[in-house]
Amino acid sequence: MGTIRPILVALLTLALTATAWCLDRERESISLLYEPEQVVTAMRSPEPAMESPAILTVFTRAQIRRLGARTLPELLEFAPGFIPLRSVSGDWWPGPRGILDSNRSFQVMIDGISINNQFLGSPYWTYDLLDLSRFSRIEIVRGPGSALYGSNAFLAVINCITDSDPPEGGSLRTTVGTFNTRGIALSRVLKTRQTTFHLQASGLSGDGQRRYIPADIYGKPGETADGFTKRDLMLKISDHRGWTFLAHHVEGHREGYLGYFDNANDQTFFRRSNDLLSLRYQRDHDDGSDLTANVFWNRFCDSEDAQAISPGISLPDVAIEGMFPGLDLPDPVTYPRGARELDQSRDSVFGVNLLWRGAPRGRHRFSLGAETAAIDLAESAVYGSFATPDNPDSFRFMPGRYPDPGRWRNHSFTLQDDISLSRRARLVIGARRDDHSEFGASLNPRVGLISRLSDRWTGKLLYGEAFRNPDFHELTANPDRQAERIRTVEGQLLGELHGGWFTKVNVFFNDLHDRIESARTEQDYRTIDRTQLVGLESEVRKRFRDGQELFGNLSTVCRQYESSGETLFPRQPHNKLNLGYSFRMAGFDTCVWGSFTSKWNRNWEDPRPPEPGFRLFHLTLQKKGFPGPADRILLRVRNLLNRSYAFPSAWFPGAMVDDYPQPGREMTLEMSWDL
Repeated sequence: MGTIRPILVALLTLALTATAWCLDRERESISLLYEPEQVVTAMRSPEPAMESPAILTVFTRAQIRRLGARTLPELLEFAPGFIPLRSVSGDWWPGPRGILDSNRSFQVMIDGISINNQFLGSPYWTYDLLDLSRFSRIEIVRGPGSALYGSNAFLAVINCITDSDPPEGGSLRTTVGTFNTRGIALSRVLKTRQTTFHLQASGLSGDGQRRYIPADIYGKPGETADGFTKRDLMLKISDHRGWTFLAHHVEGHREGYLGYFDNANDQTFFRRSNDLLSLRYQRDHDDGSDLTANVFWNRFCDSEDAQAISPGISLPDVAIEGMFPGLDLPDPVTYPRGARELDQSRDSVFGVNLLWRGAPRGRHRFSLGAETAAIDLAESAVYGSFATPDNPDSFRFMPGRYPDPGRWRNHSFTLQDDISLSRRARLVIGARRDDHSEFGASLNPRVGLISRLSDRWTGKLLYGEAFRNPDFHELTANPDRQAERIRTVEGQLLGELHGGWFTKVNVFFNDLHDRIESARTEQDYRTIDRTQLVGLESEVRKRFRDGQELFGNLSTVCRQYESSGETLFPRQPHNKLNLGYSFRMAGFDTCVWGSFTSKWNRNWEDPRPPEPGFRLFHLTLQKKGFPGPADRILLRVRNLLNRSYAFPSAWFPGAMVDDYPQPGREMTLEMSWDL
């Protein structure tokens, strides 16, 4: 840190104390909320963003840099409808539209291919693996998406889109920061007459910031452990004939934050990785129709080595003997050196999908899609040293803790009609039928009415249904568990208020059935019969001269009805407000934005008072042509005012778990060179 502190202080002083604006009227002002002209996620094909049948937020690469977001969870802090929470093991749970779970209720894709694993039903970016700099934009659709993307496209779909035609050249990027953060990245684009090769590799590591814990689950003090290492590799090959090959490998190693079992320790480690191969062919026909075919393979690996019991702790013998049939231990069982648990899983998906979009015929344009996927849980096992109190390194297999390996298949068929009602209105009607080897058939429709109300205003009225099949983990204790279902009605009004003030206002009603509540262990999952939520999301932006811009968004959600409340994890805040201001000062592109939430409510059984809401500010400084060592610099400062804050913990009656403290001020400096 000593080597970069003078640089950071100089940059902050230069940017924040300058008194004159740098007038550069020809510089394109980057809007943090303005959608590009074309999006693909709402229809699986390019179309105008303003007229898409979905509630959309799009972030371009430049906008992501302006916000200073390094990971998807950090980006979702700014996106309306999401309030990320960090769990005891360091996972980020974004909580779309008031539903806080283990990342199971939404789908994350890369170029339209899902990266949700099958064992937990969640995307592995929860460990901050994806390098956002390799994506040209990220499209976020809030609302049900099963009519296009099947299971897990339940409350939201996040599509990370790579460059379709990157410019030739390359760049080298280095990163240094507080808490011994350091990283390097290389990007290179080569072009021949017909083919484009895009290679990108990056790595990042850090020690993390340790925070004091007054009391863990055993009532003892400790510290968080937050060190990490991650790597991201991508190769993309495309040619003008319509062929595109994509390969990526991401992996991450990190410490267990609070120990995975709420026992503060520095002996808990996680390793997760994802390998993706995709071959796509796209052909546009002269009559206006087009065909897209995709073959893909995904593999996910997970390993968790955790200190499950702290040294010196004693437990009743029945609690341990129940894990190992025939075992006889003294009562109580004391672990002088603690006990460890090793969890391992490996699953993969191989699939083929087709999408044919017909040429317009009168007022109609039909689309047909089909997909078949083979799902394989190749490895699933839990080992523990609980049977050997004096030797924490002696592991035994623990039967019944994880599901047995197995294979599933899913076949789907999609039909959609895009109807032109008039020059100013369109109606989209579609449905997808999934036929799963384990859970049977599911039909999910959607309807979207889009109308240009005037030259300034567009209105949308949307209805959709979605489902989420239980994952392997949720079926461990209850193999007869059924799918979650949701019905959603949404409305949106977007346009210009007056004098360049642009706004979006969204309202929604979610009716969820058979929702599976996230649990501490695979034995604790339970079904909540019905949950109803209503909410409002609004976005606003205003561009001024001289490269200035004011932007913000507001999210609010209310539970109208719930047949039974959560008993373990906390409830999300009802309200979130983001406000920001971007400008150019002394040659620096500067962005300051803050995120504010109402209080974090506890669950139904937790008697503790609510956790205060957040009041966090962030700062980003950028400059091209930086005099001296680099072509570009980027300084990020998260939690600018160094506020202390914590996420509420889960509730365990009789335990003494303290809330989960979060890092204070964090700074990173990126320096980039063109190659």
